Amino acid sequence: MKHNNVKIMPLGGQAEVGKSMYSIEVNGKIFIIDAGYRFPDLDKLGVDIIIPSFDYLIERKKDIVAIIITHGHNDVMAALPYLLNAIQGVPVYAPNLTADLIEMMIDHYQRHQKKNLHMELIRVKRDESIKIAGIPVEFFPETHSIPGSVGVAIWTPDGYVVYGGEFIIDFGSPEGFRCNIQKMMEIGKKGVLALMVESSGASNPGYTSPNHKLTNKIESMFEDASGRIIISSYAQNVFRTKEIVELTKKYHRQIVFYGRDKYDQTNSIIRLEKTTREPVITVPSKYLGKKENVGIPAKDSNYVILLSGAPNTIYNDICDILDGGDELLKIREGDTFIVASPVLPGTEKIANKAQNDLFRTPADVHILKNKELPSMHASIEDIKVCIQLFNPKYYVPIKGEYRRFVANAHIANEMGIDNDHIVILDNGEKCTFENGQLDENREVIEIEDVMIDGIGVGDVGEKVIDDRIQLSNDGIVVVGVTIDSRTKEIIAQTDCQTRGFVYLKDSGYVIKEIINICEGVVSKLKDDPQMDVQDIRNEMKELSMRYIMKETGKKPVFIGVVVEI
Repeated sequence: MKHNNVKIMPLGGQAEVGKSMYSIEVNGKIFIIDAGYRFPDLDKLGVDIIIPSFDYLIERKKDIVAIIITHGHNDVMAALPYLLNAIQGVPVYAPNLTADLIEMMIDHYQRHQKKNLHMELIRVKRDESIKIAGIPVEFFPETHSIPGSVGVAIWTPDGYVVYGGEFIIDFGSPEGFRCNIQKMMEIGKKGVLALMVESSGASNPGYTSPNHKLTNKIESMFEDASGRIIISSYAQNVFRTKEIVELTKKYHRQIVFYGRDKYDQTNSIIRLEKTTREPVITVPSKYLGKKENVGIPAKDSNYVILLSGAPNTIYNDICDILDGGDELLKIREGDTFIVASPVLPGTEKIANKAQNDLFRTPADVHILKNKELPSMHASIEDIKVCIQLFNPKYYVPIKGEYRRFVANAHIANEMGIDNDHIVILDNGEKCTFENGQLDENREVIEIEDVMIDGIGVGDVGEKVIDDRIQLSNDGIVVVGVTIDSRTKEIIAQTDCQTRGFVYLKDSGYVIKEIINICEGVVSKLKDDPQMDVQDIRNEMKELSMRYIMKETGKKPVFIGVVVEI
């Protein structure tokens, strides 16, 4: 009897929002599904994004047969350039539109990072059946906020492992967004060993549809607007972009795609409209405004200005516009400004500032609250439909905070799946199925976050973050002592510079005492010239920090410098 071994391990996406990345291993052949990033928490000062660690995959590069990207959102694909840099030579599979966006992303990465990446990109149809390394793989179309989204089913001798992707059940969705229930049922009938289903909306009652739709929430604003309409919406939510375009047509206006980052999804998809194999947003020329006419009342009074962008930049863009930093777009009397970009974790501070400042302008401001803008992720009834279609033997909640996994597990219970057939995993936790049965023992691999800061990858550790927090809270103190290289005597006035530490006018005595402490330590070199200068610097820091803590209660970053002349 042949021995069948299937392993599922999350490398990211579990007990967190974003950074999705999953390893599915079938008899030694590894499929990587998705490779995304997430935004850092507020305490990760200066960090741009966080990606999964690839150490596990680098060690097993020879076993990796494919990287599959399910749709064009940053939380599932934007770590791909970093992954390809680590394990070049592995083919990437993606639906057509997603593949177009991947090519643009790789181009951006190469220009920004000044690196050349080799990528074998294989385009697949949304409902295609193919073989990868001899293993049958099924793709099935799903409805999500960006067109071209798919789920993936990988065949094993004990049934499919189905990666449910991100989805909602919406039978009225337009072409490009439509799911294929028939294909999902066919996969379910052949047998599903394990079903992996997203959890971020698992606590939301009912179906997500039709609450996800923007049209009925803003159409009255289009009706009432007498001047320009400016609307902010996330570039990754192309479904909403399409709704805004349709309202523009209905009210005989002209739209300007005012994304300030040429690599965001809205701008990318509009540019790809002429060449993409899957047309998504069609705007006849009579409904297209010109960006260069923005700011000219005689020409732009009938414009819908779509301010698109990423979650970490769109509110910064709004603040920049309000502060006069945009050459064309200035808020004026008669404008209607609609904020249709939900406030996401990590953006609360800048979003609050932007929203407050908007009300200082002469525009008619409408801010849609988060609860009015539900994301296009599966709610309770959507998940139930998915479970019914696939009828899995085992159930694996994925994507979301841990409490959402528990809620997802409860849904599976209601659908008749026993607790011992529900597998909740953390990042780095590997579950194994031997001949179709779950092994109770789980291998655990330490998976660390990798922080990206500018062009630096992984060179920002917790110590650097701690220093940044220390700097932001209590500032910095730098003391420079100059000595004669032969006699070791202090030969110049000791300099003490501070930033963000204390108000010098009221605390001059503190600075003087820090100088006295440091000069006292350095003077030891005169009596013992063989002392290590590094030991002197360490003692300068230790004694000075002890005094600073006692006198001020602060813990600034302290740098002691000894200059020998």
